Amino acid sequence: MSGISVPAQLLRGFASNFITAHITEHAKVIMSPKYRLLISGHLFDGRDNSYLPATAAQLEQFPGLCVTVHDVVLTDDAAAMRFTEHGANAKDGVVSTWGGLAIFRISNGQFEHGWAEEDYYARKRQLKTAVTDDILQPHPSPWDCPVQPGNPDTEQVLREWLGNPAAVFRDIEEISAQGPRLAELIEPQSITISFLFSAGDRAAVHAVVDGQYLGGFSDVASEKAGSKVSLPIAAIVDTRNGKIGRVQLCGDRLGLNRSLLSPKP
Repeated sequence: MSGISVPAQLLRGFASNFITAHITEHAKVIMSPKYRLLISGHLFDGRDNSYLPATAAQLEQFPGLCVTVHDVVLTDDAAAMRFTEHGANAKDGVVSTWGGLAIFRISNGQFEHGWAEEDYYARKRQLKTAVTDDILQPHPSPWDCPVQPGNPDTEQVLREWLGNPAAVFRDIEEISAQGPRLAELIEPQSITISFLFSAGDRAAVHAVVDGQYLGGFSDVASEKAGSKVSLPIAAIVDTRNGKIGRVQLCGDRLGLNRSLLSPKP
């Protein structure tokens, strides 16, 4: 028997056995058949018919894909981790690294629902330039992180912070590499929470930020500034003495860029 907690076992199964080892059958051990993933504004609804084919396609594109874990938050019925995915593109051998953050709801010993955002904007740049970004230091012992009980006070602090959209991109540790920062791209006006959980004085949240495009993308026409846009985000937040402390946040820059480049119907 493993000495680590059930949420840690599930995260380890996801990061190590499933994604890094490319054992797609292990997804059936750690994920409910009804598993759903919301990422970049797209819902993969169903483990076998929707989620697994999409993941298999990425593993085929990056046959040596690895996951390096940087941070973990665990409670009895939810888990979150910050990570970097990295590997060589099968087409031309170009290596890229891109950060992200995933959040999972747990039911009956399996992942039931997932929310994630990844910095695909950085991956696209690296695949084009063939210049690989560095990888952050890994967590020294991610699967030994303790399971903490939920804390309504922590959740209240987080909800109050999200209730002030103008401040959401201030003083954050943005999970993105090069290019425009989120604060240079969008003026937040409202935030809708998709999922939120707490574990002691830590919390994780997935949400959608609605606001106005400020400019910032060199390939987007300047007249698009002022356009209404939506940006999915995921974050791990530490609270200290009832206030927001460290914020690790990833936003879907590539999806935002593509939405601004697409012609409106």
